[in-house]
Amino acid sequence: MKHTMPTLYATILVATCVLNAPCEMMRSCFAAAPIAPAPTSQATTVTGSQTAKPMSSPSGMRSPDRKRPIRKGAMTRTAAREIAPAATTATDATTVPATGGAAGNTNGNATPAAPVTAESAAAALESALALTQNADFRAWYEAQHIFLAPRSRLQNLQFSLWTDDQSCIAKREGDTKFLRADCTPMTIRISAKVNEAWADSFERYFGFPEHALDSVAYRVGDGSQAAIEKAITETLAQHGIICSAQSIAPDHQWILDRSMPEVRDVADAVIQTYWSGQRGRPNARQRIEALTSFVQNAIPYRKVDDGRNDAVKDGKYRCGLRTPGEVLRDGGDCDSKSLLLATLIRSVDERTPVALVYCMNDTTPHMCLAVGCDMFEGEQRINVNGTQMVLIETTSDWDIGHVGSGTDIVNAEAQPLR
Repeated sequence: MKHTMPTLYATILVATCVLNAPCEMMRSCFAAAPIAPAPTSQATTVTGSQTAKPMSSPSGMRSPDRKRPIRKGAMTRTAAREIAPAATTATDATTVPATGGAAGNTNGNATPAAPVTAESAAAALESALALTQNADFRAWYEAQHIFLAPRSRLQNLQFSLWTDDQSCIAKREGDTKFLRADCTPMTIRISAKVNEAWADSFERYFGFPEHALDSVAYRVGDGSQAAIEKAITETLAQHGIICSAQSIAPDHQWILDRSMPEVRDVADAVIQTYWSGQRGRPNARQRIEALTSFVQNAIPYRKVDDGRNDAVKDGKYRCGLRTPGEVLRDGGDCDSKSLLLATLIRSVDERTPVALVYCMNDTTPHMCLAVGCDMFEGEQRINVNGTQMVLIETTSDWDIGHVGSGTDIVNAEAQPLR
């Protein structure tokens, strides 16, 4: 049986799977349906009687419990739904979900897998790969899994002219910031070279093909279950996807490490232009301010599930995330822009602590960034493994240390990046 997994550009809702007879089929059970994003609190700017229109609100999955942040970009693994085997399938073959897992029984407990020794591992994997159901996976598994950077093709990008009003803020009241009437916000335009060949190739390499992992089979009792799950997990890892017993999710660290050299020229250009009138080299906080303003204002907010903005349409699942090079060229949503900002910051200072923050914005899953730098009184912060880090919103032009009133930081979860 073949099931349809959610594509990169669809809203994912986890559906309940039902246990029937033991030991026949494992699969992930999902229902994909578009959900209108909940309203998001964003900065409203007031100068005299003029009020600026807020930016578009972030998209994401609905959460039934606001106090449990959904890790945007992760796909939850669910219990098995067992069905009778197909007529062409061996009677002792069991199908597992794309992310692996043990077969369930009628009590909802996992059936212990047969022990796999080092000597039998290769034979067990070959036995599993030989099954007819695994033809697509075998073709992908045996393909080359080394990212080969293409010859550089530099594109000079003219990023949008934007205004930065941070130096003009007189006071804040809730989600509204008031600007001094006699102050003119700074206008900025950035021109920087981006290796578009690398950005395209890296985006294509990231993720996994849905058709190859729609269903993967193993034989009960010969150790092939552990072997095929290991093969799935290791192959996904080579493409920036983390596979655990509970979920599959993007490997943000893997993406950041490989993207830093490619965005460094952009980061340097932003910092130099932003602080062009200042004497001396900008300090760490000032560099972060420049890069934050750039990501907030020069990089457009684009929903990943908007077909008009799909940079790559190749049947791969990427956990609702765009890689930093593609975000520079075509925009992204909250998690894509947060990862871009983290990558830009690290490209100019690899020692700066950064963490992705999973939170809820009203009933909408959201992501912002936490950064370890100088902090000022009144700025919102989060404790990450004993380190106080300031919060940064990337989808609206909040100044550093201020997020919308609808953003639940109390129950947020932080994922530090090394």
